[in-house]
Amino acid sequence: MANCNNLFSEFNKSIKLTDERRQKLRNKRNDLRKRIEGGYGIVKASDRYDHELKFQTQGSFIMDTIISPEDKNCEYDLDDGLYFIGSASRNDRPVPATFHNWVIKSIKEGKSDNQYEEIIDKYTCVRVKYKGNNGDFNYHIDIPIYYARNLNNPDLAHLNSGWIESNPIDFIVWFEKLIESGFRQEFILERKLYSDEYQNWFSDIRKKDHQLRKIVRYLKAWGDHLDGEMPPGIVMTILAGYNYKSNERDDISLKETLINIQSYLKNNGFKCPRPTSPKDEDLFKNYTPEQKDFFLNELDEFVTSAKQAIELENQKSACRKWQKHLGDRFPCFLAKDEIEGSKSYAAPTIIKSDNSKSA
Repeated sequence: MANCNNLFSEFNKSIKLTDERRQKLRNKRNDLRKRIEGGYGIVKASDRYDHELKFQTQGSFIMDTIISPEDKNCEYDLDDGLYFIGSASRNDRPVPATFHNWVIKSIKEGKSDNQYEEIIDKYTCVRVKYKGNNGDFNYHIDIPIYYARNLNNPDLAHLNSGWIESNPIDFIVWFEKLIESGFRQEFILERKLYSDEYQNWFSDIRKKDHQLRKIVRYLKAWGDHLDGEMPPGIVMTILAGYNYKSNERDDISLKETLINIQSYLKNNGFKCPRPTSPKDEDLFKNYTPEQKDFFLNELDEFVTSAKQAIELENQKSACRKWQKHLGDRFPCFLAKDEIEGSKSYAAPTIIKSDNSKSA
């Protein structure tokens, strides 16, 4: 059977966020934070509660499952939660739209070296888009807005559903428990007290690239390559977490995880229940039948190709099966065009003795 583990290792390097890109995104995030804080100082006269602001990056950036987009014209995606700290009940505080408007006005009023391209007010967040200059990458920062009387139980300002309980830190805790990384929510909720421990943890997870993190990146790269109606990163992360199958080889682990996801969706009526608040919310609930069929068909094809790739004896042939679903970044140029375990030998030179002369 063809072993493509070395190819997956190279592929992981090509899609994983580099330290340089990570630092650039961190700098751009911090710049937007300062812009919002400065602008809020101007607009908060309309906020009779005079809330304190706190920020917390969430999602794939913290869990180190963020990937570089395949298309250089596509955007890096960063989620940075903004918390309004206050004591008002849901009935007493302003409606979510008011908080969205405060954030948008704060961005417009604040000063920054980075000029945004567009602000988009979405149901679950405010999105700020930036266009890269001088060949730099494009990116957007999504700002989910929370009201927190207690940081352990914040409410998300949802334009359509109102105030809903949602704790993104719980999701990080859930994921990190799966790989027993030692993450603790105190690293974020009590940042000043645990800053050294958090930095040590973050450094360690970067050095120890757990296989589940890589599997999530592979699934995201699959979705990124297909684009269209593929599920977002949070769905890929949850499906991987529920169905991960470890193996010393990444190619076999991915194949087994894909098979488990296929069975999981077909046996539970195509649902993806959220593991944290709002717990058991089905993230596929708004999918149309066409979207569901599209994803299931793509998943079925990927499972078929993965099985074939593992069974093939020629690594280059197997690589093409993977590349079909993961895109041209999958390094088939490194694949060996030979049967697994075989060796090529040059025919030995035969030297004939000259017996024409008498002894």
